[in-house]
Amino acid sequence: MPAGRRPAVTVALASTAGYLLVLDLVGVNVALPDLQRRLHAGLAEVQWTVDAYALALAALLLPAGALADRLGRRRLFLIGLSVFTAASLGCACAPSALALVLCRAVQGCGAAVLYGTAAPLIAAAFPAGPSRNRALGVFAAASGGAIATGPLAGGGLTELFGWRAVFVLNVPVGVLALAVAAGALRESRDPRPRPLDPVAAASLASALGGAMWVLIEGPRLGWTAPGVIGGGAVAVVAAVFLVVRRVPDPMIDLSLLRNRLYAANASAALASHAAGAGALGYFSLYVQGPMGTRPAVAGLWFLTYSVPALAAPLLLGRVAHRLPAAWLVAAGPLLTVVSTLLLAASYGTGLWPAMVPGFAVGGLAGVGNLVSSQVGLAAAPPERAGVAAGITNTAKQLGIAVGVAVLGVPYRLDGLGAMLVTAALIALVGALPAVSLVVRGRLPAAVVGQGAERVGDAGA
Repeated sequence: MPAGRRPAVTVALASTAGYLLVLDLVGVNVALPDLQRRLHAGLAEVQWTVDAYALALAALLLPAGALADRLGRRRLFLIGLSVFTAASLGCACAPSALALVLCRAVQGCGAAVLYGTAAPLIAAAFPAGPSRNRALGVFAAASGGAIATGPLAGGGLTELFGWRAVFVLNVPVGVLALAVAAGALRESRDPRPRPLDPVAAASLASALGGAMWVLIEGPRLGWTAPGVIGGGAVAVVAAVFLVVRRVPDPMIDLSLLRNRLYAANASAALASHAAGAGALGYFSLYVQGPMGTRPAVAGLWFLTYSVPALAAPLLLGRVAHRLPAAWLVAAGPLLTVVSTLLLAASYGTGLWPAMVPGFAVGGLAGVGNLVSSQVGLAAAPPERAGVAAGITNTAKQLGIAVGVAVLGVPYRLDGLGAMLVTAALIALVGALPAVSLVVRGRLPAAVVGQGAERVGDAGA
């Protein structure tokens, strides 16, 4: 292949991977009711179908990026794409809910490797400057396109062929991408790779996994069940160890949270994804359950959320650099508060038009995706850019996993209304650090659009 075409092919491959990864978070939500019905799954198994993927992605994103810097991004991209494609086939063929959950966990591992290598591959293919920024913009737009088309694709495939088709879609696309990537991608490594820290990675995975186990299995097994208490103990011990552990160059650098803007940004990213993305699966269960809506129609309805989610960052991107960063950080979770409260007030009507304002405002909360990575980079020292962006991206994926687990408790106890009110409270708490900066007048200069030197470490 001519050398001049390689950068464009790199962008196309990374964007394809980004589209599939987000599709398997968004599109699967519409397929959950059909999946639950056909596999005779309980609510906890439905929760794990989402969380096994999101949890593996959150826990492995940082170590995958560090490993790719050392061993080669092309090599890790091919491995990640192979694992993701094979696991997608396993999901499509899963004979039981347990088998599906296990395949989703493996799929999340492949997704973490792809997330950790896609943007650095683009950065290695383009020199710093406008061409790289345009390429990264195309990559980000692919993820936004998945948000916009995911519900429609998931609903249409589920209605025509059943829930398995959502995963089957990944297989031919993944195989074709593998064939192209093997011949087109050039290898690249970081001359100053981030250190590997398997102890931190294991501690993070244990803390997250234990906490999710308690929140999902507690209502089913009982909060005092030995397995639930044991999971909680594992989570607490691993989390405390992660906080008190001291190493010269940590993979998870919690000292970054001393910067108030960085801490506010991480809090907003986690809370917005927990309250917004975490609630979508339960809303899909309600729309296709008590409301009796067909999957394809539900996918069309969810466009009232996904289209604003795609449009808001594109529109705000023209003026974001002129606004104080704290305002932008607070906007995402505060819009999520408004959205969930509007939905809590309107869902009881059973009429979709009454719920459209809530979904549209929820989509507008997608402005948070525009600013979170850039603010995280600009608020941290340049030499910590890769870790700073990685923690922000991990916070987003962690938010989805936490949201699915936490919101399942009120949903199980008191239904959709209680879940939505809980989501609003989570978003409000996540917005408070940024709101505090605004109220106190401590408004850092506008930082959106100002990248760090190592933009390739920004992740997906």
